[in-house]
Amino acid sequence: MNLPIPRSLRVAGRVLVAILMGIFVLNSVAVVVMNSDRLPSALRSQPWSEGFLSHTIMWLISLILILVVSRGKLRSFGFCRGEKYKTAQIIIPGAVAGLALATVLHLFPEDSEAFQRDYSFVQTVIFVWLYASVSEEILTRGLIQGFLNPLVQYGFSIFGVRISLPVLTGALFFGLMHAALLTTGMALFPVISIVVFASVLGLIAGYQREQTGSLIPAIIVHALGNIGGYCIGLFIA
Repeated sequence: MNLPIPRSLRVAGRVLVAILMGIFVLNSVAVVVMNSDRLPSALRSQPWSEGFLSHTIMWLISLILILVVSRGKLRSFGFCRGEKYKTAQIIIPGAVAGLALATVLHLFPEDSEAFQRDYSFVQTVIFVWLYASVSEEILTRGLIQGFLNPLVQYGFSIFGVRISLPVLTGALFFGLMHAALLTTGMALFPVISIVVFASVLGLIAGYQREQTGSLIPAIIVHALGNIGGYCIGLFIA
């Protein structure tokens, strides 16, 4: 006898599966990074090597999971050009969030420097502004939010803007990912600030992903958040 599963349990179960997939990706990244000592010494000596390796594993495992759960239908997970782009709504919120975060982090210069790492400007553009933004968006707004897209009818409104459950879940996962900075020795308050601002940035990116159906606006929002943080650091320093 097949008993009907209550709707709330189905919703909770799907959210749990999405979170577990995200955790699986992050654990895969951690395992690879912990074994990075097997890389050639010339590569290990580069400041960008660990970030490049971790983000490569991140988008690769995420993409494999997306291919499996979508049965090859990548469009439903944001891999498309999308529509209804509104440039100001994409550019301004992402840049403002990045500026706000950098302003707060400037109160803790030692932690801020450790967070930004010893990258050159070109390395920052390639590995932080571009590569990290793409990789992390494939995980959060691609895999997690895309998998939860059938639950888009659940959510709430704030200041006239509707935040769906998929957007909220992806944003919170994105923010909490940054709690791992505590393992690097960064102080608690800067880490909390990063988690909060990353969650806000995630809400903005997730909302754009949902409205347009594409990962492209989310990646732009993410990158602008990183760029805004870098630029204000130049003016304040």
